[in-house]
Amino acid sequence: MGWSEVAARSHARRLESEGWLGRVAMVWGQGSMFYVTRLGVRVLGTGLGAQPAPQPNWWAHHSACAWTAAWLTVRGRRFLGEPEIRHSGEWGERLQWLEAYSLRRSGHRPDLIAWAPGGDVYAIEVELARKSKARLNAVLSLHNDWMLRGKVRALLYVVGDEDAARRIRLGMKRHLFLSEGRVRIELLDTIKQETIDGFETRRAKQRVAEDRMVASQAVRSVADPRPE
Repeated sequence: MGWSEVAARSHARRLESEGWLGRVAMVWGQGSMFYVTRLGVRVLGTGLGAQPAPQPNWWAHHSACAWTAAWLTVRGRRFLGEPEIRHSGEWGERLQWLEAYSLRRSGHRPDLIAWAPGGDVYAIEVELARKSKARLNAVLSLHNDWMLRGKVRALLYVVGDEDAARRIRLGMKRHLFLSEGRVRIELLDTIKQETIDGFETRRAKQRVAEDRMVASQAVRSVADPRPE
């Protein structure tokens, strides 16, 4: 939207005072996390269900997903967030894997779904908490199957560190489609910096366009002055 940080905070406080946003204070030095309340969801009229206040064990994940959504926004990408993905029912799958000689089962959905400029669909996984090798393999197998069926074209992993990136690259080698250059892995720090850079570039372009508009109006007013 081109808002400054001060303006964004002001809007957030106003929406919070109206009861449309809630706020949870995170760890000291990390600021607060805003979320849409039940009232806010009703006002939006999206038909999506409201989510409870984020719990501490999910703060880092929610924050990383928000940065990824902002990264997509400044790049002009259309995407679905977690509420839309859950509401659609199209992206939920059941996984199973062996863990210490025990069969485990769990539901799984990607964190975001996005569209490339050409229309190709790609899934996005935000991987901050370390998964076991078997569970990670089950997730990668799911994405490999989606590529095989043409449901998605590519996969983006947003990770917290190089160790996570290395584990994903090793896991990819077991799957044909994932080894064909369809997987992109980005560090969360890179996503954050590219988001900030992209936002500043958009703001600069917006200022130039506004200055040109003002200059053009000034020229027209001089060239065609109103009769007295």
